[in-house]
Amino acid sequence: MSVYKDKRTNSWCYKFVYKGVQYHRCFKGATKDEVIGFECVAKSELRKSNYDIASDNHNYTLSQIIAEYKEFRANNYARPEEFDYVIDKFYSLIGNKIAEQITLADLEKYRSYRKGKVKNSTINREMDNIKRVFSLAFENKRIRFNPCSELKKLKIENPNKRFLTKDEEEKLLKVANPTMKVMIILALNTGMRVGEILNLKWEHIFFKLNYLVALNPKNGKPRKILLNKTLKAELENLPKISEYVFSNPITRTKYKNIKKTFSRTVERAGIPHITFHELRHTTASRLNEKGVDILTIKEILDHADLKTTQQYTHTPRKNILDAVNILETY
Repeated sequence: MSVYKDKRTNSWCYKFVYKGVQYHRCFKGATKDEVIGFECVAKSELRKSNYDIASDNHNYTLSQIIAEYKEFRANNYARPEEFDYVIDKFYSLIGNKIAEQITLADLEKYRSYRKGKVKNSTINREMDNIKRVFSLAFENKRIRFNPCSELKKLKIENPNKRFLTKDEEEKLLKVANPTMKVMIILALNTGMRVGEILNLKWEHIFFKLNYLVALNPKNGKPRKILLNKTLKAELENLPKISEYVFSNPITRTKYKNIKKTFSRTVERAGIPHITFHELRHTTASRLNEKGVDILTIKEILDHADLKTTQQYTHTPRKNILDAVNILETY
């Protein structure tokens, strides 16, 4: 076990090996659960900052940086193979060029190939995955500049965001199986991403301290999420089948995809179509309606850009009317 109690100092410590290097640290006065959390954060930071800083070799090929990206993604993403078709198609179109020789024109070649076949919003999501390949290569000093830095997103028509009403929530929870019910409650009470939920381990939940540690499926960055009473009670009553909080009771392995299960739950509830990701939108909307400021909402949802948070918030018509009426009393 990587976390143990040092009998000499009576302190809890962690010890683990990462890429041939041993990391060992003790924490005087800390509890076992806290040290497990510290170890989780330490491992994530090592994965994030593990680049070849001393290397002056800038002749890495596209296949090499793709291989490094897939290895990183396998260790940090809940669904590592989800967008393999995008990266593989990009490679087949561009060929195994030197990564630094790939230009904006090469990126546009992929977009041109996809235009007319899928929506602009889909192309933007696919390009985001290609961008991540080059972003990781840039961080790892494989390339000296990122060809994606000047790539602009295609314009899309933003449909109205779908939010779950309280009445719909009650119907959904009534027909959901026990595991899905807790997943829904967790999503609505934290705004966690589906990847963060599926990767959540029991060792990441600190019931006595009322918080859990979620790992961002995109970059492995940990963040602390506070537990309210409702959520804490639901998690405490969930059976511990494996190291993962949400596991298949038959195979005892973590769930990799809940899209179909959630879709069937929505159908049984008899409510309009909604995706699991839109529960995250719902969290933002509810916080917004209760008057929580947008910067706090941004922090809770772990958005890198405030513009992203603004997409998921809206101002109720009553609030607009109240604001206009205030002007009469100025």
